[in-house]
Amino acid sequence: MTSHRLTSHRRARAVAAALALSAMLAACSSDDPAPEPAPTEVAETQASDDWTVAELEQAVLEGDIGTSTVLATVTGALLDGPRSIPAEVEVTEVAADEVSTLVRFTLRAVDDSNPMLPLTFFNQLRPLTADIRDVAIVDAGAGLRLLPFVGVSQADADKTLCSCAGSPPRMSQVGQPLSATFPALDTATTTISLELPGFPAIEGLPVARR
Repeated sequence: MTSHRLTSHRRARAVAAALALSAMLAACSSDDPAPEPAPTEVAETQASDDWTVAELEQAVLEGDIGTSTVLATVTGALLDGPRSIPAEVEVTEVAADEVSTLVRFTLRAVDDSNPMLPLTFFNQLRPLTADIRDVAIVDAGAGLRLLPFVGVSQADADKTLCSCAGSPPRMSQVGQPLSATFPALDTATTTISLELPGFPAIEGLPVARR
């Protein structure tokens, strides 16, 4: 896990670098001539910043996965029918602004068995979407329990997309960074609780304002 939090500017650079790296990998893996670069923000960012290999690797491969501070740790189990898989969760960030609330946490195995994970562990109703949409935050002061944003396709009402991380296929002691984006909190809210199926509620998480 990276030990620092990227600034907003660096986040933008990381996204741009990720797109650039994807384009380079695609070009290298094909026998066809490299496509003409589109006049996008990616090219402008590369020209102005002159990334080193180390900076590119750090931004793209490590990414922005929360603060270096662990706000809370809880142990529980991922549920798969009658089977339960022991696990640990570390919450690393709760960041709110006027339109949304971002929560980042790390899911970690308690042993070295590296178990395969069911799609239902944080998604009981729509497991085939392969995301973690059952996570929730509670704003007790405002009397609200909030779920991640979910969008519905205009072309297919059965197709939805969650503003949350995908379900990791396997769990390890290294830890899997996960996140979800929820509706905005009341401006007076200073702490929230995080609810994860199979785990005790993680209460008293401090809210950082962006």
